[in-house]
Amino acid sequence: MYHRVELLSSATRNTQTLTLNKGHSIIKASLIGGFFVVVQLLLSSCGREDHSDKMVFRYNEPAGISTLDPAFARDKSIIWAVGQLYEGLFTLNEHNEVMPALAKNYDVDGSIYSIVIREAYFHSGRRITASDVKYSFDRLVDPAVASPGAWVLERVKGIVATNDSLLQIELVQPFAAFPSLLTMPYCAVVDSVAAEAGKLSTEAGGSGPFKFHKWYFGEKLILQKNDKYWRRNDEGQSLPYLDGVSVSFLPDQQSAFLEYLVGSFDLLPNIDPSFKDDLLTADGGMQERYGVNHILERSPFLNTEFLLFNAESEIPYELRWAINAGIDRAQMMQLLRSGIGRPASGGIIPYGLPGYYEGIGIGYQPDSVKVLLESFDELPKLTLTTVANYRDICEFIQGSLGQLGWSIAVDIVPSATLRGQKSAGTLDFFRASWIADYPDPENYVLLFASMMKAPSGPNYSRYTNQEYDLLYEQLVTTTIDSVKLDLARKADALLMQDAACVPLYYDEVFRVYPKGMRGLKTNALNALLLNEVILPKK
Repeated sequence: MYHRVELLSSATRNTQTLTLNKGHSIIKASLIGGFFVVVQLLLSSCGREDHSDKMVFRYNEPAGISTLDPAFARDKSIIWAVGQLYEGLFTLNEHNEVMPALAKNYDVDGSIYSIVIREAYFHSGRRITASDVKYSFDRLVDPAVASPGAWVLERVKGIVATNDSLLQIELVQPFAAFPSLLTMPYCAVVDSVAAEAGKLSTEAGGSGPFKFHKWYFGEKLILQKNDKYWRRNDEGQSLPYLDGVSVSFLPDQQSAFLEYLVGSFDLLPNIDPSFKDDLLTADGGMQERYGVNHILERSPFLNTEFLLFNAESEIPYELRWAINAGIDRAQMMQLLRSGIGRPASGGIIPYGLPGYYEGIGIGYQPDSVKVLLESFDELPKLTLTTVANYRDICEFIQGSLGQLGWSIAVDIVPSATLRGQKSAGTLDFFRASWIADYPDPENYVLLFASMMKAPSGPNYSRYTNQEYDLLYEQLVTTTIDSVKLDLARKADALLMQDAACVPLYYDEVFRVYPKGMRGLKTNALNALLLNEVILPKK
């Protein structure tokens, strides 16, 4: 039997709801002494009731889910839910490849995309047409909707539904990354009937592998398998294999960890400080006692953590180089991150994204840095500004430079203050990060293009370099992948040549799940891909 949430037959769905079958109590334990003994006691003393042979994948969202409307899918919790309920024209698979989804195929002629819509159906049973895609995109940019994702379609000049199966999208100018852009959850195709009825935020109206069933606000969201989902496996069997998905909203991470260990959840989607040392070794591996029954999976996550200089402050190149070369990134990762993440040895484009260029970064050279700093009659005063969550990393950098002869200050400010000051250009040196909006190196190269200079764009460093701008302009328009990647690498190498920023590390997706589970996938944007999940029998 599968240990799962009970799913009701179609004959009783209108009068009953789904309930979680739990045959154990949760004991909240101190971390002192570890969770392992407590969990062993729980498992030995508590039985497990199971009244269902349905497979329901269960995970926890401690922050809750504020909406199911893809137009507002800016947080991970919403993105994961939207990913089960909706699909767009394109998707990013587990190999980080942009693949057609509701787009059966497409052609590009300069700035015009002609897209054939595949035969697929909304959860309501209505077939999806090109007009539905146009409606969804028009809704996304509607000021009355006020979606934070409206910017995604700012390059679109016009959209025409030629007939039910053919959509034409004309861009203002050619933009090679456009299909990548359309993989974003904001671009999901919504059922206009559900949207006009105001149901998208609380009940959804998509065509994804799962459909809305019940939402116990503040407690649990339950989704059911979409029996009319268009995807099939290689043998022609319909997907998904799961019968449903259950999302809990347990805010306490310690308790959620215990719930996972006793089998109430099927995934530990992140490593919280409250149990990190109990679960992981110092180098980021799994403690032996957990490795018997659980799998730790690590994969690239498209997030670069870095430090930025204000180019208008004219910090000399030699000192920018010295900061880059004065940081032992490997030691920093081990001491402060338990080995989670990859020390940056490239540029701003993260490991895991095509265009990443290994070895162009400025490596750790403490002796050379010390000699360089001693050559200055007087070192300038410099303050590194950050938020409280990154105090430890910035103080590590402060200590590293101090040991080499340069005493810099660290200023801790609220997030809103940091955002305002970096946008206004009043900070000389500050911590930053960039999680990819879409899986294309252009999304990172744009961070230093002069035409993107803040406050009108994300170039908070105010870096200006004509050669770099030319590389960026060519990158935006080329449709040849090999040329695009070469341009991205050249631009990134130029940044490192100029020591325009200080890459610190590239993040990782870190997940734990039970041995015996099959088919759980992710990608470099930390998607929750459940189409092929098969849960272990109990």
